[in-house]
Amino acid sequence: MSRTSILAAAASLTAASIVPSAIGQIYPGQPHQGWNAIPFWVDECRYQQVFAAAQFGSAPIEIHSIAFAPAETYNGEDYIFDQVRIHIGYTDKQPGELSSDLLTNPSGPMPEVFNVFEMRGVVEYGGSEYFSFKFPFDAPFCYDPGNGNLLIEIYSVNTLIAIATSYTYGMPDASRAWNSFTFGNGTDTIAARMMFEITPCTGGPSLQLGGQCPGILNIAWSGATSNRQMGIVYARNTGAFVVPGGPCAGTALGLGTNQIQLVRTVSTGSGSGSVNGNAGPAACGGYLQLVVVDATPCTVSNTARLH
Repeated sequence: MSRTSILAAAASLTAASIVPSAIGQIYPGQPHQGWNAIPFWVDECRYQQVFAAAQFGSAPIEIHSIAFAPAETYNGEDYIFDQVRIHIGYTDKQPGELSSDLLTNPSGPMPEVFNVFEMRGVVEYGGSEYFSFKFPFDAPFCYDPGNGNLLIEIYSVNTLIAIATSYTYGMPDASRAWNSFTFGNGTDTIAARMMFEITPCTGGPSLQLGGQCPGILNIAWSGATSNRQMGIVYARNTGAFVVPGGPCAGTALGLGTNQIQLVRTVSTGSGSGSVNGNAGPAACGGYLQLVVVDATPCTVSNTARLH
């Protein structure tokens, strides 16, 4: 990833921002009907689930994690996944309309929010309302119901035990589609019950990353002040760097001082948009954050890690 300028290394620390307590909310909000092992059967599976926007209300929410309630079958046993990746975004498809051609379902970028190789743990059963199988996101996703239905995609390679999780008959709130080595390609109106850890979206823009590092990354944003200049800032670590000078002097970032640099300056456009950039191997594992020149101090986004 090329540098266009280096921010001053000297920094002062500020107290961490107070983040509203997250709450756990189950979607779709329908009762447990049974157990199903898609997408966590012992195979390779790509799974999508659409959630109707109407069930979320009108205010944007920030999603920090999703969790599933596992069945009792393998309670207390170890599980091993070769890989789990989760993407999240929007779709124009309604529940019951997803296609088994999964590439046709998203409407716009699907930023990656979780990516773990050799994910290991122990199955913890506590009933259909015990959501112990949890996937904490690398960066929260700000979902605005006004922009369309929510689409979650899970890619998993499971090598040890099948994990069935709580499901419900999702209509009219949710439905699923899958491409599975064992179960083929299909759709139906069943939906996995997921617990979302949510808070209200912050006042700043939401940053989501797509693509793989090293390689071409898609840097997408929403919720920014329109038609303003915006800096894309990189650092090797998170922290509490305070911009020492310039139009954003005094702005506290969520990045640390290790290799902190301004990568690129772009326009926010209508408040939502995306740009592509090439990330070299040395950038992987670091973090990006957006800084919008729109106030004093400037408005900043969440941080997002480069995988």
